[in-house]
This record gives sequence, structure tokens and C-alpha cells, in this order.
Amino acid sequence: MASRAEGVPTELPLTVLGAVVFPGTEQAVALVRRYARALLGPGFPDLYELTVVASELFTNAVRHSRSGPRPGDRRGGHVTVSFLVGAGVVRLEITDQGGGGAPRLRAPDDNGESGRGLHVVEALSLGWGSERRDRHTVVWADFARPGEEPISGCGTRRPDG
Repeated sequence: MASRAEGVPTELPLTVLGAVVFPGTEQAVALVRRYARALLGPGFPDLYELTVVASELFTNAVRHSRSGPRPGDRRGGHVTVSFLVGAGVVRLEITDQGGGGAPRLRAPDDNGESGRGLHVVEALSLGWGSERRDRHTVVWADFARPGEEPISGCGTRRPDG
């Protein structure tokens, strides 16, 4: 499993805090934010940043993978949203049904309406990356866990390219 964020470990010792399967529609993003707020609670210091990142990664999964609506079928597939905790980190994982390839940073077009989302993810998280699991693509982002020092390697930003 290769990390897209150089130096950020993907195989941390993590425990699943919660996971929910959502419909692969853009309308479900509000449910994803509500789930994050309910699971982590109002005392989580980076709750706003985490919900912004969750919204971006979920929307990308719906738009750029087989999880989103297909021609002739507006329902779409599904996307799994998981929260894991480990030494100093809370990891958000978005698992789609594959088919969209690995996410990558790109230079946004000044007049374009897309291309900025992963820059936001990078700016708001300790680090992010992606990996393939069977036919699925998992995109993850790490956030500091209150009261604990993040494990070595978390917080390393993904280089451009």
C-alpha cells in the first residue's frame, strides 16, 4: 500500500472509531458532516477543518469514481466514511468503489471551477494520501488527536507532483 503523502505512514496502529456506508450522491455530503460532528463531538478542536475535508473527499469520491451516479441511474453506488484513532491522530478515510484513479494535486485554472479541493485538504490536515484496497480507492487525511503528540511522520505534507 503506497502512500501519496511522502513520509506519512499509512500503516499506523489504528483502531476504528466508527464507519458508515453512505449513498454515492452529492446530497449525502450533509449526512457525512453530521456524522463527523456526532461521532467526534463539539469538543474536537479541528472539527470544522475535518468536516470541510470530509466534504471535499466525499464529493471527489462521488464525482470521480464508480461510487457516483451513472448515466441512466441517478442513485449512484456507495462511499464508506471511517474514522480511526491512533497515537496522536484521528484519521478520516473515504473509501469509494474505485475506477477514478489516484487523486493528485494539480494547478487550478484561475477561471476553472475545480482543481482546488486537494489543496484545501492539504492545508487543513496534518497529511493526506491514498491507496488501493482491492478494487477500492481509499483517500485518508490525518488530524491531531487532542492531548496526544502525533506519531512520527504524521504532518508531512504531500509534495507537488
